[in-house]
Amino acid sequence: MLYGIFLSVITCFCWGSTAFLLRGIRGLDASEMSLMRSCGGLVCAVGLVSLVQGANVEQLGASEALVFIALVLCNNVIGDVFLFFALHRLGVARGSAIASSYPILVAFASHLFFGSPLTPAIVTGTLLVVAGVALLCRTGRDEGKLSASGLVYASLASVFWAAGLLFNNELLVEGLTPATVVLGRGVTFFSIAFLIWFFRLLTVKRDLDGWRVFLKRDSLYGLLAGACSLGFGAWFYSSALEYVSPAVATPIGASNPIIASVLAMLVYKERLRPAQWAGIALAVGGSILVTL
Repeated sequence: MLYGIFLSVITCFCWGSTAFLLRGIRGLDASEMSLMRSCGGLVCAVGLVSLVQGANVEQLGASEALVFIALVLCNNVIGDVFLFFALHRLGVARGSAIASSYPILVAFASHLFFGSPLTPAIVTGTLLVVAGVALLCRTGRDEGKLSASGLVYASLASVFWAAGLLFNNELLVEGLTPATVVLGRGVTFFSIAFLIWFFRLLTVKRDLDGWRVFLKRDSLYGLLAGACSLGFGAWFYSSALEYVSPAVATPIGASNPIIASVLAMLVYKERLRPAQWAGIALAVGGSILVTL
């Protein structure tokens, strides 16, 4: 179990570094960003399958392909679209805080569908992590009145993200290795992202020079972000699930805003407010509690 906790902590670092890298991107639209992230994730996945022993790519079939499509649509397409709508209606702080409640859903759903243990420590720790992330997302600005549609969109983002992580666990339960899961997800996400980008290139931009996006400096950040989250992050998370349940690995991984905040403080010289320090303390405490 200790090794699973260690892998979950590494997942947290990978996902937190991703958020930090994405912050530096200004010159890419949503389709270009997804394409770059999917490229980075796919290249990393191919490398992992080549280097890691035990990859069982030969077991991939039509049923696994459908699960991969569902996983990518939930995690990387539909969930992110609902978050985008939520942020515009609720503001960044409230929208992100509500959407980040997905570890609660994962904990209960993994208990229901996979028989994962749901102890008082896991429930309490998960709630502390979610509360801590909510405090970390606070900017101190007045974001206006609550929007009912914004609440719905943020909640749906949380639901779809949780569903994606459960599909990820289902693939592991079916016998696929973490490296194979990362590769299948990488191929699927790249295929979907490329089709969306190419369709938009032909119908909206109508500019065949759009391939030059690969030459932009921001594209490098997108590639690195994809490698961190969809490559290494996804691999460490899936590997952690071989030793601990999703109810343990997910809250620890979801504490990644701590890493992004600390990196922003060190690199961009941002000052964290007292409420944000309290959020870090809650998230760290919650992450420790779910392991007990």
